[in-house]
Amino acid sequence: MNLMFLTQIPSDWFLNSACTWFKRKEKEARAVDSAVRISDTGLCGFGFPEKDMKAQVQAALEEIRPYIQADGGDVELVSVEDGIVTIKMTGHCVGCPSSQVTLRQGIETHLRKRVPDLVEIVQAPDTQQVPSAHAPVTSPFAGGQGVSAAPAPDTVTTHLRDMHRKAEALLTKMETSVEAIVAGQGKPEHVKGIEEAIDFLTNELMTHMRQEDEVLFPALIPFISWGSPMSVMAKEHRIIHDEINDLATALKAYKDGGDAGGLARVAKRVSQRLRDDFYQEENVLFVEADESIVGSRAKALKEAMVRISAAATRDSEH
Repeated sequence: MNLMFLTQIPSDWFLNSACTWFKRKEKEARAVDSAVRISDTGLCGFGFPEKDMKAQVQAALEEIRPYIQADGGDVELVSVEDGIVTIKMTGHCVGCPSSQVTLRQGIETHLRKRVPDLVEIVQAPDTQQVPSAHAPVTSPFAGGQGVSAAPAPDTVTTHLRDMHRKAEALLTKMETSVEAIVAGQGKPEHVKGIEEAIDFLTNELMTHMRQEDEVLFPALIPFISWGSPMSVMAKEHRIIHDEINDLATALKAYKDGGDAGGLARVAKRVSQRLRDDFYQEENVLFVEADESIVGSRAKALKEAMVRISAAATRDSEH
C-alpha cells in the first residue's frame, strides 16, 4: 500500500496516533480492572458463560474500540474458532507502521485479560501489513519529509538489521520444518531445523535484544519525547523471551510423543510476534535512530553493543 499520503498529515498527528491509545488506556486501566473481573462462578467478567467466547471477545473489543477510533482506526471481529480469534483492522490502522503495536500490546493484551480461554489472535489476511521489513515506509517521525526506512550503509542500526535478516531466515526454515511435521512428513532434519532456530533465538537474538534494551532504546529517549515506543518494545522483548521458552518446551513435548499441533501453534505465535517486532523496530525506531544518532554518538553506541555481545560470548563459554 502506498503510504505517501501520510506526509500530508501534520507530524503532531502521528505522535498522538502512536501513543494516545496507550496513554488513555493506562489512565483507565485501574478503573476497568476494579469493575470487571473473572468471578468464581464459572462466568467471565462480562457475565457471559465461559463457553460463549465470541460474546466475550466482542464485549472486550467494544471496551477498547473508542480509543482506537479516536486515532482514526477501528477493529472488527471476523471469527472465533477453537480459541483462535481473527480480527480485521480498518481505517488508519491499515498500513500504519504502529498498527502491529496496537494489535499486540493493546488489543491482544486486553483480550487475553478478559478472555482466559483465548488461544491466539490473528489478523485477517487482507488487512495485514503489506510492506515487508525490507520495503521503504514513510517514518511517522519524518515530519512530512517522506524519509524512507531503508538505512544508509553502516548506520547505528546496520548490525541490528543484519541480525533481523538472519533471524528471518531461520524462522522461515523453522516454519517449513513445522509444516512438514504437521503434515506427517517430519524427518530428523526437520526437528534439527527447529532446534537450530531455538538455539539462535535463545542465544544470539536475546543478546541482540539486550543491545536494544540497554543501549539503543535509552539513547533514543532525548529524541522521542513520548517514551511509549521504547517501553512497548522492551515489554515485547520480555514476552518474546517467555514465548521462546514455550517453543523449546513444545518441541520437547513433541519429541516425547506429544501432539504436533501444539508445537505448530507455539511456533506460529513466536514467528508472528518476532516478525511484528522486526517490522516495528525497522520502520519506526531504527529510522529515528539512523536520523538522530550519528557521528561520535553512533560510534559510542556501536562500541557499547559490541561489549554486550562480547560479554554474552564469554558467558556462553563458561
